[in-house]
Amino acid sequence: MPGMAGHEVLERVKGDDEPRKIPVAVLTSSDRDEDVARSYGLGGNHFITKPESPGELEQRLRALLKNLSELSSIRRGSEGLPATAVTAVDPDSVAFRAIVRWVALTAILVLLFVFAVLSGAIF
Repeated sequence: MPGMAGHEVLERVKGDDEPRKIPVAVLTSSDRDEDVARSYGLGGNHFITKPESPGELEQRLRALLKNLSELSSIRRGSEGLPATAVTAVDPDSVAFRAIVRWVALTAILVLLFVFAVLSGAIF
């Protein structure tokens, strides 16, 4: 973006909800620790110092894209099995506990009503 420094562009991109999800590689001639820290602090995902030759830059970018591709293909959990958060909870026991809670609540309300009637608080 003309007229803007790289950190300003990064701040603007990572400040919006939608583009925030896009991984950003910062390509710069600076290798100062402050610049690296600021880039990561603003949401940069990769920091690449400009190499001497365009061929070396191409090589680094290819390696980066390959890593991103491999990372995106990794699946959590085992193939064919549902996530553990789903399998750890038995749906029947959840339904049973909900029924028990409603029965207990209803019983307490009925007992309170009977007590109120017997003690003369109502009727």
